[in-house]
Amino acid sequence: MDAMEDAVLNLVILHYVRKKRIARMKRKAAANRPYRQRRSWWRFRNSMTSNQFKRYFRMSKECFELLCDKIIENEGEEVFKSEDYLNQRLHNGEQDSNIMRAHQETTGGFICGEIKLALTLRLLAGGSYLDLSLLFETVSSYAFTIFHDVLQNWILRKNLGNIKGIDYFSNDQAMSEVALQFARASNGTLNGIIGAIDGWIVKVRRPQVKDGIENPGSFFSRKGFYGINVQCIVDKKKRILWQSIQSRGAEHDSTAFKNSYFYKNCLLPNWRNLAEKGFYFIGDSAYALKAFLLTPYDNVLHGSAKDNFNYFHSSARIVVECAFGEIELRWGILWRPLQCSLKHNCNIIDACLRLHNFIVDFREKTCGRDNDMYIFDEECRRFLAGNPCESVQVNGGELDDRLDENGNKLVGGRPTNEETAATAYGKLLRDCLCGEIVTQQFVRPATNWWRDKNNLIRDL
Repeated sequence: MDAMEDAVLNLVILHYVRKKRIARMKRKAAANRPYRQRRSWWRFRNSMTSNQFKRYFRMSKECFELLCDKIIENEGEEVFKSEDYLNQRLHNGEQDSNIMRAHQETTGGFICGEIKLALTLRLLAGGSYLDLSLLFETVSSYAFTIFHDVLQNWILRKNLGNIKGIDYFSNDQAMSEVALQFARASNGTLNGIIGAIDGWIVKVRRPQVKDGIENPGSFFSRKGFYGINVQCIVDKKKRILWQSIQSRGAEHDSTAFKNSYFYKNCLLPNWRNLAEKGFYFIGDSAYALKAFLLTPYDNVLHGSAKDNFNYFHSSARIVVECAFGEIELRWGILWRPLQCSLKHNCNIIDACLRLHNFIVDFREKTCGRDNDMYIFDEECRRFLAGNPCESVQVNGGELDDRLDENGNKLVGGRPTNEETAATAYGKLLRDCLCGEIVTQQFVRPATNWWRDKNNLIRDL
């Protein structure tokens, strides 16, 4: 009995000694811990010139502050925790000031909302999380936690970026304004265009089984890399009106568009209403011709009436290519395959589109004075040097090839009566517009070229 009591006593003493030793080691580690002083956001902001700020965060200082105000309006000051808000709580003399002071003396204090947003924007612009953790005095492993939290809870909000989607389709006034923009740009040649549609394949790493993908090969695109097929409709000012980030890279643009909710539940059942109002979208020859989606003619002769129509059609549609180019050159994270999970990759793409819309809206409010395109000169040279242009052959828009999820052509099947009627009306509408171009005597501009002794081609 005495031996058992001695054994129990030894265990208690051993546990107590071990506990004291661990506590002593923690106190020693805390005493030797380097003191972290958070970088002041406003001091950091004021130390940068306007051009430097745009190069780092892809927007001007005024646009960044407006974005902070919008997030505060959506989430509240207590969630955003701006630097002014944290300083006010630190010096208000109330009980929470002691907590704030203790937190500041141990971990360096809270990370203010401006730094969280700046870190997220810099990661989207292509920055390294290791460099950003040193720059903003944060733990490197916590950088992507901040990144995904800001994307999910602050940027991916319905009223931020204002991607209207289906609401735009039901707003006649908004569609009329977009149609007027396209009509003015084409000198009245094409009336009724309410948006230009195209597909954009964003590079991603090979999806894994943990992402819930049974066939990762379906994400391998015709361009030679794994990707996500993003379908977008834009207006004349390159603002995203509708987007769909749910298609695999191997899907044809026409298939990706037809599988969207917008096509199946909004456009196809209501194409007659759009036809009565004279509205339609425009797309390249990768899409099937419909009453609500006009595509160019196939196999036309240069100088013919159909060739003239294709010229004005392409001149109006090119705005969607410009929008994709601006988004990809602005956000450097898209220059290489996205390395996150499939869900987070879709969130990153969605955030890039919404921030693009926010910048376009800000550019319109400032009447174009915030011209930030020049900051991409160096990025354009580096991007184009590593991504040579490729010529890709696509099917024409007259016939709608039915493809499976792997991009293989399906055998059999026929279009519905509604699709057949929409295609017939689309051909009639396109022929009417082509005839109107002939009546107004609009032709493709003639261009003369000559080659000088320095072998430089110049436009006369």
